[in-house]
Parts: sequence; structure tokens; C-alpha cells
Amino acid sequence: MLSRTTILQHAIKLTKTLPLDQISMVQLAKDFGVAPGLIHYYLGGRDQLVSGVLNDYYRQRTLRIPPLTGDWRADVERIARLSFQVAVENPGVSNYVASHNRYRLFQDVQPGETDYGLEFFNRMTSAIMQGGFSAEQVALGYHLLAQYLVAASMAEASRQLPAYHQAFIQNKLDSVSAEQYPGARFVSRSFSQLSSDTAFEEGLRITLDGIAAWQREAKPAKKRSARSA
Repeated sequence: MLSRTTILQHAIKLTKTLPLDQISMVQLAKDFGVAPGLIHYYLGGRDQLVSGVLNDYYRQRTLRIPPLTGDWRADVERIARLSFQVAVENPGVSNYVASHNRYRLFQDVQPGETDYGLEFFNRMTSAIMQGGFSAEQVALGYHLLAQYLVAASMAEASRQLPAYHQAFIQNKLDSVSAEQYPGARFVSRSFSQLSSDTAFEEGLRITLDGIAAWQREAKPAKKRSARSA
């Protein structure tokens, strides 16, 4: 039976293999064998289609998050890894989030529905708060992590990692002059083998190391003793 829920579920399934940008109301109508007007009747418009799909995307991310432990870094690492996993499972949505501003944070939900974009935002900021950071630091920390997740997710969803094109990249770099391009030749093998298995974890570590440094900078320096003076 046709309903808003069944239409959205079908659209969500399509984003496993198609960019969300390419899923139209007309295509959905053809898939269900109905007139486009009936799809509009249940959804209200393309904005509602996009937000409905994105709300499920953030629902998947939010529901996988376990309770916070009090260890801000361990919790943030866990949330980031789970978020990346969901992003890889939904490449059509990940690419949309990377290239559009609307609905990246809050969703246009029906009365009584949960805005999972807001829920996820609250979970991540609450996790960072456990580190005793200021409001400004939590806000910036969230933003930096969100931007990193968008970039890493898009790179994997779009198969941009060097490992996906290893033979081509390595053959090209190995063919150039070592005297003219010493850096390129030096990293030829290592660069062409880079995948998300290494790049995601290292990028996350570097980002969190930077956030953790705010804690050290905030601590007052210890007074020197008279003996050491």
C-alpha cells in the first residue's frame, strides 16, 4: 500500500546505489506505477523527500551510538567510526551531504517525528562536552569533526582513495624522472596504496589530538619551586 513511509523506504534503498540528487519524484512514480501527483500528495515535494531520506541517514547514525562513558575521546572516536560506517553504507546520501547545505544539520519532520539530525548533533556535542571544554571549543570541535567526516565519507563513497586506482597511480609516478620529481617518486608505492583503513584512522587521530591540545593549553603552568629557581 502506497504511503509516505513506503515511498521514503524505497528512496532510501535507492541511495545505496544512486546519488540522492538523481532520485526524482517522476522516477519514484514510475517505480510504484502511479502518477507523479500521487507521490507529491504523500510527500509534499522534493524538499520533503530529501529531508526524509536524510533523517533516516541520521537515524541510523544516532541509533548505533552507545551510551556515553565519561571518556570524551573514546566516545567521540566511537561516534566518528560508526558515522563513517553508515556513510559508507549510504554513498548516495554521503555525496549529497558533501555538496549541499540544506538539511545537513536539521530536518523538516512531521509532527510527532524525531529530528535525528538534531539528535545526532546533540549526541556528538554532549560527547565532546565531557572533556570540560568551553562552549566555543565544543562548537569548533564539532564543526571540525563534522567537516572531516564529510570529506572522508565522500572520498570513500566516490572511490577517490589512491588504493582504488593503485596501478594507474603507481605506474604514472614510477615513469617520471626521479631527479625532476624526487618527492613523487619517493612516495610512489606508499601513496598509491593508501586506503580508508589507514587514512580515516590517522585523520581522526590528528583531529582529536588537536582538540585534546586545548585541554593542555588551558591548564595553568606549575609554579617553579624555590629550589629550582
